[in-house]
Amino acid sequence: MNLDSSRCFTIVYSEERILDLMVSDEDVTTDQVVNILDSLFDAYSKAKDKVSNDVLLLRYIWIDVDKDRSNSINSVELSKILNRINFSMRKADSDKQYQSFVKMIGMDRNDRRKGLSFEQGVTILHKIKRDSTWQIKPVTNIWFELFGRVMNNGKDRTKVSAESFLKKFIWQKQGETDVTMEDVGDKFKMLNELEVADVLSNLHLGADDADAAKYIDRDRFEAYLLRMENDIYDPAPERFDPKSMHRSLSEYWINSSHNTYLTGDQFQSRSSVEMYMNALYRGCRCLELDCFDGLRDTKNRPMPLVYHG
Repeated sequence: MNLDSSRCFTIVYSEERILDLMVSDEDVTTDQVVNILDSLFDAYSKAKDKVSNDVLLLRYIWIDVDKDRSNSINSVELSKILNRINFSMRKADSDKQYQSFVKMIGMDRNDRRKGLSFEQGVTILHKIKRDSTWQIKPVTNIWFELFGRVMNNGKDRTKVSAESFLKKFIWQKQGETDVTMEDVGDKFKMLNELEVADVLSNLHLGADDADAAKYIDRDRFEAYLLRMENDIYDPAPERFDPKSMHRSLSEYWINSSHNTYLTGDQFQSRSSVEMYMNALYRGCRCLELDCFDGLRDTKNRPMPLVYHG
């Protein structure tokens, strides 16, 4: 097959790797393939936003651990997952947790041999994390300090209202005084739509539920603490104000890059033009090029060569 540049395209991934491809079907254009890939990435990003961090992590590990592709895990595979997420537990203890869990959810012998489904796997991992007595659980302390241990009905604190969340956490603790009750309602709807292991309460509120904008449980509060929406960085200073352009250059933040061309560290990595593409894509506007005299052209003039000298 002859190389046709009009049907070629490159995929840049893992920040430094590239995959060069060519469309073999003459009836299919490069733009069509690229549009399909863009659609896939967009769909994946939207789906990922509806999954909590711990569930997303398990999805990545699950594929590696489930070697027989049974879509289930047994006690041996559970122990491997615990090791992969750096949760130190003896094999005998993880087996005990496994047997206790399958009895608790009422699995018979036949189902036990098949193993736990993904949803059950998420739940047992969350239960182990919640019930372990050897580690400090900051979110539990934060939850009780902010909202109290007991609700108005005298029961243990399992959920928090939008009003308490706004006043005690957003306004007082976070200092985000510009946030409104409507904003909190939108946050609660998003959080209640998240796929999380909710073993602490029985809320199970969908985004369309009437109470979805009114309450969240501790699991979803923990998910919010770890999400990008609660990032410590305030995006407000990034907004462009033409009136501020009278200051000296040293007073402005410039998104710049050092050794832009390197794919890794300064000593062992290689130079790659794709790294410039990656830096520009990420918003960088000040790039570094180390230029040296390279091979000479037909007029005996040195051609510029960019590499880490």
